[in-house]
Amino acid sequence: MGIVVLYGSSRRNGNTDKLADLLVEGLNADKIYLSDYHLQPITDYRHTELGAYPDDDYHELIDRVLEQDTIVFATPIYWYGISGVLKTFIDRWSQSLREDRDHFLSKMSAKRAYVIAVGDDEPQLKGLPLIQQFQYIFDFTRTQFDGYIIGEGNKPGSILEDTTALSSVDELRKRIILND
Repeated sequence: MGIVVLYGSSRRNGNTDKLADLLVEGLNADKIYLSDYHLQPITDYRHTELGAYPDDDYHELIDRVLEQDTIVFATPIYWYGISGVLKTFIDRWSQSLREDRDHFLSKMSAKRAYVIAVGDDEPQLKGLPLIQQFQYIFDFTRTQFDGYIIGEGNKPGSILEDTTALSSVDELRKRIILND
């Protein structure tokens, strides 16, 4: 059993990273900072002959994700949604579906997922559509959605002042340890 954390922030050590790091502190987690990799946007081949998919880091990353039992999606709330780099990675799942790479849906249905999202503009309310989007994604892939945290922060380190988010980290952490 293992954990993979998909960091969707465009900068390291931001509030989202800090909250995700607290969640997996001391646990054996494969930390993937998506901004460190080259990911091309999806090309839609659903209704055409399969063309060549981009030659980038996607296959390496999805292989690492599929090796783990638990996925933590960590994203800042950018314009009331998922960060671009994380959304691009998820969009590329269409490629895995098309290729049926390593029985993608079968493997995803055996996973547990958690979402960490941090924003500044009333995130507890305005971040809910982001959580709903993840719920639909997990419903489609039959991934068990075990919980989420929406934190409030803007300036570096300000997430550490959000006592509700910090308390939620402890609760989700217990679930992860129990299931690990």
